[in-house]
Amino acid sequence: MRRVAIMTAGADAPGMNAAVRAVARSSFGLGYDVLMVQDGYEGLAKGDIEIMNKKTVSGILPLGGSILGSSRSSLAFMEQNIGRMKEALVRNSITTSIIIGDREAVAAAAFLDQHGIPCVVVPSTIDNDIFGTDFSIGFDSAITTISEALDKLHTTASAHHRVMIVEVMGRNTGWLALYGGLAGGADFIAIPEQVVSIDTLAAHLQHRKEEGKDFSIVVVAEGYPVEAHETVPSGRPVAGYSLAEHVASRTSLTTRVTVLGYLQRGGSPTVFDRLLATRLGMAAVDAVREGKSGVVVGEMGQRIILTPLAESAAQLHVIPAEVVLQAKTFY
Repeated sequence: MRRVAIMTAGADAPGMNAAVRAVARSSFGLGYDVLMVQDGYEGLAKGDIEIMNKKTVSGILPLGGSILGSSRSSLAFMEQNIGRMKEALVRNSITTSIIIGDREAVAAAAFLDQHGIPCVVVPSTIDNDIFGTDFSIGFDSAITTISEALDKLHTTASAHHRVMIVEVMGRNTGWLALYGGLAGGADFIAIPEQVVSIDTLAAHLQHRKEEGKDFSIVVVAEGYPVEAHETVPSGRPVAGYSLAEHVASRTSLTTRVTVLGYLQRGGSPTVFDRLLATRLGMAAVDAVREGKSGVVVGEMGQRIILTPLAESAAQLHVIPAEVVLQAKTFY
């Protein structure tokens, strides 16, 4: 009898619960026992594991966040607690763990795999930076939030004739900035995959002003390499504020900054994310049924593919050059 454990790990993303539901219901359909691990790898180390039933996943499809809770776990944490994790899995007779999470969760799962612990990862992160899938669960919901925010910011930027610089998440990739910016009609998008000089950006915005366009929306990814003039109150340099200071120092334009922050990870998942989560969750259980582990379940070109955890952990999913080039048509 297979006993499958489900956990969510790393940063939360809209659609995680839909994936939990899909994994659980597919497992129930195959007659597997299903156990839920609370609070990701930290919960696994503590042995915080309970039996899951159909009622547990009833009504969770449209919910954001994670009903299981989540936590970030470094490789140092994994190394210190691997013995406790193995003990918890053995004590509960768990044969495979299905982990729904981000790149950090993938790296931790790769560590488990190296230590002989069978696991399958379902990619779930708004950053869309997991190698082995076209899109991760939560990405579509996040860019929908970004585009809606830009729609609202257009009105105030226009009324006051300002340059509105909007910083979005994404870590070291520009997926959120590029897709959210395009959908929201941004006038310039700054992403790590294609760095341009501050002078180029400033000249672009000044030229728009001279053409009679009295406001501009600039979207910048949080990982964009901007040399900081100053820091925000927390003491941490922020791409949006740093970029605004550089633009203001080179032009006569008035700049304002909006950091969308955790709003991008909140709320209900979009239809696309609910369907993607359902499809990938079911595929993860199919992998378990076929005796496969040590893989990330992804979708490329509408086909399910399996990528070894070590390979996925070692590579970053970045925006293809041709997509960046196409986007440049609009700014």
